[in-house]
Amino acid sequence: MGGIEGVDAAYDRSRQPARFVAALGLTPGQRVADVGAGLGYFTQRLAEAVGPTGQVVATDINDEAIQRLRARVLGRKNVEVRKVAPDAPGLEAGAYDLILLSEVDHFFGDRVDYLTRLRPALTPQGRIAVTHLRAMRPPLVAAAQSAGYAIVSEYSDLPDHYLLFLRPVVSP
Repeated sequence: MGGIEGVDAAYDRSRQPARFVAALGLTPGQRVADVGAGLGYFTQRLAEAVGPTGQVVATDINDEAIQRLRARVLGRKNVEVRKVAPDAPGLEAGAYDLILLSEVDHFFGDRVDYLTRLRPALTPQGRIAVTHLRAMRPPLVAAAQSAGYAIVSEYSDLPDHYLLFLRPVVSP
């Protein structure tokens, strides 16, 4: 289910939430999907980054995680929490400037299929940001290439994690 910032200092040092969210390059008014958000480790910071005119849609498949995340973001008008099916992102077409996959891609039954299903949800300039432990990078890169994505940039200033930005090679 992931963590909550401020609960485990070692995890926070590893994840570097402030640095991580800054590296995403979000601007006020953008729409972001936090796919597999769990307890929403980054959800609140994403909501702050996009501001009151932006929106964060946080999804998960786990009822308990959804319930706990809804309680954590209660009163935040720019966060929507959605329960989704394991193989269906549950995101509207053409709506997202950034889709975040944080330590979640190893749960997908088929990475290539899931990444392919995410493509229609991106805006024309939309990106997918993927972060995970460095050892998890090779299978994600292979799946992204098979699903028709190119790595457009990479942020490598995190202690234990990679952060890749993907864009579709062909328009969605």
